[in-house]
Amino acid sequence: MYLSNPKRVQKVLFYLAARPWDIPYYFLYSLRKCSPLEVAKPWWSLPAIKFVSQKISANSRVFEWGSGGSTLFLGQTFKHITSIEHDATWLRMVKTKLEENQLTNVNLIQPEIDLTSQNSFEQSEYLHTLDQTFDLIVIDGEDHFGPESSWSARVSCFDRAESFISKGGCILVDDSWRYPEIRDRSNAKDIKILEGIGPCRKGVTSTDLHLY
Repeated sequence: MYLSNPKRVQKVLFYLAARPWDIPYYFLYSLRKCSPLEVAKPWWSLPAIKFVSQKISANSRVFEWGSGGSTLFLGQTFKHITSIEHDATWLRMVKTKLEENQLTNVNLIQPEIDLTSQNSFEQSEYLHTLDQTFDLIVIDGEDHFGPESSWSARVSCFDRAESFISKGGCILVDDSWRYPEIRDRSNAKDIKILEGIGPCRKGVTSTDLHLY
């Protein structure tokens, strides 16, 4: 649900009042006028970042739709990452950051994408690049979403991810407040809805973790 600016501010204040230990993080990372790529952190909620860092094995194989600060974070946390990015300019920027940080365990792929219709997207290389099993699958990439949209690319990505998630694995859906239908169609054993502040975003967001 989209909130007005006053309600966004109110939500942040309530969040920080309940979790005062996150206030330093908010001033250090959330209020910075930069991108997650610059601070090498995902654009997820802080509780989701902590969960992935602390609860998921470092030996996990990771697949990611949508590259950026999350790619650097995943590359520093896990041994093998496959990251999908359709935008050539952004991919070059991510690649440069990976090289600067000497992260050689990330395989960056630029597949073709077609967002003209749901059927076109579901036939695209972008979706079908996921063709083998992974332990952690991150859905945080390109979308066809908005108040007038009748379909979402991330919902299609989630449907495909469920066919390729390992037993005991996790599918992460960022900005999950936008996609309540994903929670309804999930076959996960458990869903953790982790709401909170996050890097380079002034408001509160939600990131869902579907545990299999």
